[in-house]
Amino acid sequence: MNRISYIDTTLRDLATFPWGSSIDANDLAAAAGALAQVGAQAIEVMDPRCARAALELRTESPWDRIRAVVRHAGRTPVGIVVHGTMLWHDRPVGPDVVRQFVLSAAEAGVGRIRGLDPLNDASSLDAIAAATREARVVFVPTLVAGPAPHVTDARWEREARALASLPGAAALCVSDGGGHLSPGQLATLVETAVRVADVPVEVIVQAPGGLAPILAQSAIAAGAAAVYCAAGALAMTAARPSAETLRVALDGTANGLSVDREGLHAAARVIGPMLTADRLSLAAADLFGPAVALPPDLEAALVSRLGRLGMSRSLLEVADEVRLVATEIGAATLAYPLGDAIVTQAADHVIEGERWVDIEPVLAATALGQYGPVRGPVSEQVLAVAQAATPMDTEPVSLSGIAPDAPRGAAAEDVVLWAQFPDAVQRLVARRQSLRTEVADEEGATIDRVLLETLIQAVEGSAEAEVSVELGGARVTVRRSGPAPVAAGSAANAGDLPVDDGLHRVSSPMVGTFYRAPSPEADPFVIEGQRVEAGETLCLIEAMKLFNEITADVSGVVRKICVENAHGVEFGDLLVLIDPA
Repeated sequence: MNRISYIDTTLRDLATFPWGSSIDANDLAAAAGALAQVGAQAIEVMDPRCARAALELRTESPWDRIRAVVRHAGRTPVGIVVHGTMLWHDRPVGPDVVRQFVLSAAEAGVGRIRGLDPLNDASSLDAIAAATREARVVFVPTLVAGPAPHVTDARWEREARALASLPGAAALCVSDGGGHLSPGQLATLVETAVRVADVPVEVIVQAPGGLAPILAQSAIAAGAAAVYCAAGALAMTAARPSAETLRVALDGTANGLSVDREGLHAAARVIGPMLTADRLSLAAADLFGPAVALPPDLEAALVSRLGRLGMSRSLLEVADEVRLVATEIGAATLAYPLGDAIVTQAADHVIEGERWVDIEPVLAATALGQYGPVRGPVSEQVLAVAQAATPMDTEPVSLSGIAPDAPRGAAAEDVVLWAQFPDAVQRLVARRQSLRTEVADEEGATIDRVLLETLIQAVEGSAEAEVSVELGGARVTVRRSGPAPVAAGSAANAGDLPVDDGLHRVSSPMVGTFYRAPSPEADPFVIEGQRVEAGETLCLIEAMKLFNEITADVSGVVRKICVENAHGVEFGDLLVLIDPA
């Protein structure tokens, strides 16, 4: 029997934006411990969307989250995903930033880096390939499928050969993250990759309507040596092949999935409770709704935007427009960050009833070749609007250029994040510096960074001025550096109500913008003095164009709405006070 390797995406799918705000490092560590018993070839834990969720929604370092997983993953290699010279953001960085990024990843325990470029430009992965060889980290380049051109086009063969030929490539991954290809088309693309690559071919797919396991089987039949899967119910919410389902589907064939059955069941029991009700509801709606060729996270943002405008029935029209936009800007894929911009541009066309009146900055830079050579012809209409647009700064960021402005005392791993997410990392560093840590250690006991982050969260999430624990003979104390600020829901924050007032506090699970109503013209969801039932919508928080409903988790009377409409909120900010009486 031909044994097919299994690469696990569960942790990456758990922590991705926008759902990553509800997943903390302890959750990831618990899931990693369970997944370590399954027999996966590797566990992918972080990609650009996960990094954004950690930094911008939770003000947490992605490196700390990776370390938490590494400690519990045992001998199973932990992997991350980076996007060419943009790594985890949307602005190119120089080779020195790429090198330090890879070295920081290796120091954090990463054993595998999968690199991709939204335009399948192999040269954009040169710096990553070189850095992974220096750091002795496994490197896997990725061929990204897109809406165009057709899989029989000679461009796919050229791109696959160039990517597989990168120095140090351990495998070639074929990725269809938007469900663009039918099973037969994916098999054709995999056969092409197998023919031209001298390394094993892996396949990663996301597809609507339950197509993912069928696509995975087609890829295996075409010669794929490894498949990326998720465990348990998460496979449905992420539109991935289920490791359990694929194992059963291959039973009795010439191929078998290298996975421990009992370990999978145990991992599913650990991971299932981490899925929020809204995420499960969204997945169910997607399963029974129209099958659109969009990555699930992009579809979620699109559904949210159209629903807010009363245009939910336009979903299929926007999906068709996405394919057209991607083709007109030079046959781009929907890989991050182009996918976000393409979907936004397509939605604008449908909502406004006009095409190419203006253009998303990232798409303008792409059409003009500022991110690398385009894969196909750019339409004259797109070129005209791109040339008239305000130029986007695509000059690569270098360490030497940013060093003078980097936050004081920031570690090398923080500096490479700051090169990509300056505002979010500034908040992260300020958060750390706002608390003073003292460790009384007579016997040389040490405290790891994840525990320190947990203690910091405990202080920030309570009215206490400090929190102390005993660890291995050492007493660890985390306290605020200045006068203790009033805790969320206290007198200064909640209309002079005492802390022990018996009111239930609804806090923000993310950074974003607070809205009291579904649209500017609509009535607010709730008003002060109104009775609400558990599960009833209280407000919206908009984060990166996705409108997230915040619901009441108790029944009672709304006593105070603590944020002004359209004002920004931070993670943990008090939103609403409810009297459960």
